[in-house]
Amino acid sequence: MYYKELRMEEQEYKVQVEHISKSYRMYENQIDRVKEAFSIRKRSYHTDFSALTDVSFKVRGGEILGIVGKNGSGKSTLLKIITGVLTPTSGIVTVKGRISSLLELGTGFNMEYSGIENIYFYCTIMGLENDEINARLNDIIAFADIGEHIHQPVKTYSSGMFARLAFACAINVDPDVLIVDEILSVGDIKFQAKSFNKFREFKERGVTIIYVGHDLGVVRNFCDRAIWMNNGKIIDDGEPLYITAKYTEFMYTGESDIIDSFETQEGKIKDRSTVIKEAVKTDTPISHWGTFMGLIKDTKVLDDEGKELMYTDIFQPFHVRITFEGREDLNYKNLSVAISIKNQEGTDILVCTTADIDMTFEAGASEYVVDFRVDHRLAKGEYVLVVAIEDRENASTSYYEYIEGAKYIKNYAPDTIYGLFLPHYDVTVNKI
Repeated sequence: MYYKELRMEEQEYKVQVEHISKSYRMYENQIDRVKEAFSIRKRSYHTDFSALTDVSFKVRGGEILGIVGKNGSGKSTLLKIITGVLTPTSGIVTVKGRISSLLELGTGFNMEYSGIENIYFYCTIMGLENDEINARLNDIIAFADIGEHIHQPVKTYSSGMFARLAFACAINVDPDVLIVDEILSVGDIKFQAKSFNKFREFKERGVTIIYVGHDLGVVRNFCDRAIWMNNGKIIDDGEPLYITAKYTEFMYTGESDIIDSFETQEGKIKDRSTVIKEAVKTDTPISHWGTFMGLIKDTKVLDDEGKELMYTDIFQPFHVRITFEGREDLNYKNLSVAISIKNQEGTDILVCTTADIDMTFEAGASEYVVDFRVDHRLAKGEYVLVVAIEDRENASTSYYEYIEGAKYIKNYAPDTIYGLFLPHYDVTVNKI
């Protein structure tokens, strides 16, 4: 058995993954499999495929870990090993408490049973007694919120209805560890909001959550920590803002040397405020990449008189002035200049692009100066300025140059601004 009991000094960790590897034998056809099985000389007819290679990490109680990586990077295989669905080729997984998982639609459900019957079926598998299931039944039904469909066979459910029922069951078995794959992406906005509120409640109760998804905004805003996987290995482990920035750079550029330059940050993970502060102190970007590095020559944040701002004010518009080099090999017809103001969690608060206002560029200049005047009305806080030169010829935007952290903006505003920014609005009242 590859699970083991936690020693007393390790009680603070709910999940420990130690040097896990998983390999498969790959055969070109079934005949080769038979030939190998009956080979007198023990001849090999297979090749080995490593889905995971020497993966190690620990997750504390109440910690929310996000795992990112492109398709085929080993994320789902890893989660299946943690939950016990798969056995590793080597290594040890240590888990404290009850695991509840949402890995794939249909896991732990009988397609012929009704929703009610599957609630009992799933909860029984999870070790609950009948009286415990009865006590939770109304909460599960209410959270799933699928109406009279709860009495119909689940094989008739849409993917969204299935996700609702699966999630409602998973969270109502009092898990110590909750593992969630991308199943939540099939739910509607209301369901997703309700689900993430439940995650926050679990975090306060000390439940460990491992979340896998391609929505980097969710990982940045929701997770305490992130792991980036590629080709079955952990590339980096650290603060979500930093990890997702580097992962985005890799996905857009496909540069393998980005991975080669990484040093695993296990044991020295920083919080997002520290990442921002260190970037501000050294005046360096969080991430900087693109196909035409060095195209952007200068970025300034200015007031209306052209004076460079050290800080901004909620009622003071500012200018973001970007100077970039004119080159003959740029696709001027589809070129766009973009800026984004992000908060410290990496969420886009304001985004402005020249493409959105149908501004075009013509070749022939040695330099171009683009000035965005932004009436931002940002709430009090510290913000990250992103500047980018884009090529929008295709549906998927590509980047000549992308700088996340071209400047860092400290904005002052009254504490009574409760949203992310103060919109301009008018109010009318009619007496009837």
